[in-house]
Amino acid sequence: MIVSDENLGLVIDLITMTTGIIPRSSHREGIRSYLSSKLDELGLLSVQEYSERLKKDKTLLMDLINESTVNETYFFREEKQFSFVRSKILSTWAARHGSQPIKIWSAACSYGEEAYSLALLAKDCGIKAHITASDINTAVLSHCAAGVFNASSMRGGDGVTFQNLLLPYRTANAKIAFSDEIRSFITTRQINLAEMDNPMSEGILPKMQDIVFIRNVFIYFSQELRTRILKVIADKCMAEGSFLFVSMSEIAQIDRSVMPGSLEKVSDGNVFYFQKKKAEV
Repeated sequence: MIVSDENLGLVIDLITMTTGIIPRSSHREGIRSYLSSKLDELGLLSVQEYSERLKKDKTLLMDLINESTVNETYFFREEKQFSFVRSKILSTWAARHGSQPIKIWSAACSYGEEAYSLALLAKDCGIKAHITASDINTAVLSHCAAGVFNASSMRGGDGVTFQNLLLPYRTANAKIAFSDEIRSFITTRQINLAEMDNPMSEGILPKMQDIVFIRNVFIYFSQELRTRILKVIADKCMAEGSFLFVSMSEIAQIDRSVMPGSLEKVSDGNVFYFQKKKAEV
């Protein structure tokens, strides 16, 4: 079935209302193709029928959401940030806190390459880490929990500095299969960032986090939603003095109109990040 622009718009509006995601034009065409196939699969004659089914069938809605998220990432993406984390944060943590585990949240974790990159860095520094890997997409969370990745999760340029940390987990068929030890660092959790300020979400939010990575996701959200998300993260999820990283391409979008007062933007060379201010005594 051919899905018209008007009918596609109806479903896009539902996706945005549910997840906060505003799909880009190229992504919209992928959703159109998915809708066409899904209508044929379900034997439905219109997008309106499908929309009514979505309101009643949570599994069908989750399938649509899983299809609608962008899940392109790789190990040690934007490696300058990981170099900073290892040299400035993890080394200091090891000196000050010894065996005390560091708490890290990889929000919008996709398939999990970011969470495992952080786990490998912590292990390399002799630190135990409690890493929460969250996403709205249940399919990518299952992949993350399994801890097995294809060779495409490694890149020949960006991230190459740390690829030696992946070598012990390479398999004969060129996959990466992490050990039980590394997987034990990571707990997966479904979190809808668009609903973080809903009181019903309070119980699932990671608390007192020492490092938060929330990268390459704000580009799909409105300015208003970015503001809401950052406020909840700063107020409810970050410990005093903790660090928050967005992608290098997003840093310019996080200015004083978006950033909560409890965070300050800091730079270390060409690495920018946010740090939660310590409470005044």
